[in-house]
Amino acid sequence: MRQPTRRQVAAFADRMTGAWRARQPDDAEPTRPALDAELERRLGTLDTRLDHLEAALEGLQDALYRESVRGDETRAELHERTDPDHIARELSADARRRGL
Repeated sequence: MRQPTRRQVAAFADRMTGAWRARQPDDAEPTRPALDAELERRLGTLDTRLDHLEAALEGLQDALYRESVRGDETRAELHERTDPDHIARELSADARRRGL
């Protein structure tokens, strides 16, 4: 099973946010029946949990980005250190230091 990409996760989050906002119009309709207290409580709880999940998702995205940047830097450093010209220069400098 493939893991969703960052773009897919962001698109899904946008769709969920849009769907949630569409359920709560800006102007309350006066003819709309009042929600019972239990439903109000459950929606409030759900809203709180959704806020928590959004914050956790943003934190995860930030952590993944930082790890990706760190990995890129490590690979670039390794590539530079294993470059044949660089190795030759280091060996030559070492030989000169040792008087060989």
